[in-house]
Amino acid sequence: MTQLSHELLLPMDISSLSEGGLFEGSNILLNGPPGVGKTIFCENFIRSYLQEGMSCIYVTLEKTPQDITQHFQSTGVDLSSDRYREKMTFVDGYTWLIGESSERFHIESLSNLTELNFKIFSASMKLKRPILLVFNSISPLTLYNPETFVSKSLQLLFARIKEMGGLGLFTIQTGVHDSRFYNTLEYLVDGIFDMKFGEYKGSIKRYFRIRSLRSARHKTDWVPFTIEPEREIKLDTRGEEKE
Repeated sequence: MTQLSHELLLPMDISSLSEGGLFEGSNILLNGPPGVGKTIFCENFIRSYLQEGMSCIYVTLEKTPQDITQHFQSTGVDLSSDRYREKMTFVDGYTWLIGESSERFHIESLSNLTELNFKIFSASMKLKRPILLVFNSISPLTLYNPETFVSKSLQLLFARIKEMGGLGLFTIQTGVHDSRFYNTLEYLVDGIFDMKFGEYKGSIKRYFRIRSLRSARHKTDWVPFTIEPEREIKLDTRGEEKE
């Protein structure tokens, strides 16, 4: 497989933790508790891709596309502009809970995993490849489907991403699923990124690490990070915490 740009796919100084980039067709699992910054991490990835002229699909199950669009707007990225409008597509898996979605690609219920995968596939056919697919988050699927069904559905999606030579970034909440479910997903993906809260000198800090990455040698130390006012994640590689 052809290796994609190291700088493009490892933004936010993550490249300093790895000796290589990611390969086309890679799927990454991003673990972390609520509020630690997973959504902002995903937004940082998407901004890096869009600014290089690449295509993105955002599968949103926890926020409306309008909320996410406003987040980007606050950082100076206008998704309605000519520069981005044809490169960014939402698959709306949230709005059905509160009303009717205005997005072209939306689902009627999270209990229909076949519909969800079909809408993702349909969205991918409208975009230039390679495609970054952000799936935020896996966890709501298990409220409406058995975890075994979810893992099988995701396996099909992982295979689709590999087939189309894209990159998948999938978030999941820690501590809310059966250990077998986590183990199955971790077996299926090509890399695992972790985020956590920790206490340091009496204050709560956020930490990030690359737990595994099949495409390159990498450090596994926990690295503190901050979320800047512009919703930008900054790693402090000088403050690495050894395992």
